[in-house]
Order: sequence, then C-alpha cells, then structure tokens
Amino acid sequence: MKKIAASETRQEYVRQTNATISNELKSKSEGLEKMSINCSRLRDRNLQLSREVRRLRRKASRVPGQRSHAIEVAIAKSADKLKTHYNTLRIKRPDGRIENWVRDLTCRLIARRHLPATQAPGAISDILWAVKSKTGDNNGGDVGTFSDRSARRFPLEGYIMGKIQVAQDFKAAPG
Repeated sequence: MKKIAASETRQEYVRQTNATISNELKSKSEGLEKMSINCSRLRDRNLQLSREVRRLRRKASRVPGQRSHAIEVAIAKSADKLKTHYNTLRIKRPDGRIENWVRDLTCRLIARRHLPATQAPGAISDILWAVKSKTGDNNGGDVGTFSDRSARRFPLEGYIMGKIQVAQDFKAAPG
C-alpha cells in the first residue's frame, strides 16, 4: 500500500511538474510571438526610415542647383526691371555713399527672393553689368561693388528708418 501511495504521489508530482512546464512554455511562446511582432514592426520602421533617408539625401543633393537657379532668376528679373535706367545706374556716389536703388534692390532680393546677404553685392554687380551689357553701354570699366556687411545692414536700417518715420508722423499729428 505504501508503494502504491508513493507511486501515486510521484505521478501527481510529475503531473504538476508537467503542467508547470507546459504553462511556462506557453508563456514563453506567447512572449516570443509578441517579440516577433515587435521585430517585424521594427524591421518595417527601419525600412521606412532608410527609404526616407535616401529620399532626403537625393533632395539635399538637388538643393544647390535649385538655389543657384533661383539666384539667376532673381538677377534676371531685377536686370529687366532696371534696364530702363541704365545710363544713371551706379552703385556708389562719388562721396562713397551707396545709392538708394542699391539699398532697395538689396532689401528686395534678400526679403522676397531669399538671396543670402553675403551674395547680394555680387548679385547687384552682376545685375548692373547685365543691364549695361544689354544696352551696349558697358565700356569695360568696373561697375563697382559694396561689402556684404553693408548688404546685411540695409534691411535693418530700413526697419529702423520705418520706425523713426512712424514716430515722426505721430509727433507731427494734431492732437
């Protein structure tokens, strides 16, 4: 009898152990399935990111050409607008001050055409040269230039002058 009871106890112990192992295997397999799903999501995300990186690299490689084309278009448009005044165009006055049309054009190129301020002096010189060469008035002389520091200063001065003018208008207003 003792042997039968011991054998039943062992069988019960084996059943419990098998059930425990079975439950652990099920939980491990469920965990592996979840990890597999996460891995597939991560692979898809990785593939998507690599495609995005390739697309952005291609886009970045096209930017310099687009920027230079935009600068050429801005110069061409400005040259067309100014060719009617070719005989009076000069960048600096004899006393060294920069002409107002240069200031206005520089501000327009920087603000509207998104030309970097460091490239504005060269663009203005190119415009003046293009206008003079189209009209046949280019006598081979230097058309003049100004510094990029001046080009960066023009929009700021325009803003400040606008504020001063508004203050003067308020001061002069009746009441």
